[in-house]
Amino acid sequence: MTRIVVRIAVRLVLCALASYFMWRRWGPTGLAVSAPVFGVALARPIIDLVAEFSVLAKRVALGDLEGRNFEFRGLRLDVADHDDGYRWISVRDVRKVLPAFPRDAVLRSQFPADLVNDPRLKGERIRAEALLGYLRKATETEAIKFRNWVEKDVVFPAARARGEPI
Repeated sequence: MTRIVVRIAVRLVLCALASYFMWRRWGPTGLAVSAPVFGVALARPIIDLVAEFSVLAKRVALGDLEGRNFEFRGLRLDVADHDDGYRWISVRDVRKVLPAFPRDAVLRSQFPADLVNDPRLKGERIRAEALLGYLRKATETEAIKFRNWVEKDVVFPAARARGEPI
């Protein structure tokens, strides 16, 4: 965005200089003749600036959701990337897919290190690798399909980003 503002400033200075020299040469008629130069020189950078503000507003409005929108069979799942490079899936969203998913107390006893309630991550979350380990034991068709999705779309891309072999 600063590049666009600098481009507008440079063009504005050049147009002002051209206007000044035309005014010195032809007086008020020179100013009238130089007016379209401003429009031609500044139109595109101003359009670019407005477009950049649109992109910036969208980024500000949706910043907390960026990179966290995942979808499995039409159900939106909130998957957060943590600082350590691992992905954490909302337990509430997992229960949307698998209603028989264990309660929080059972999950805390099974996965003490892989279950967090971090305010930055908004709610109870389970590490995607731990969820994958839990789903590997499943025999239900829906759980197997969900396991394959978690593995392919959540766990493998995060492992690749951390530089781990897959």
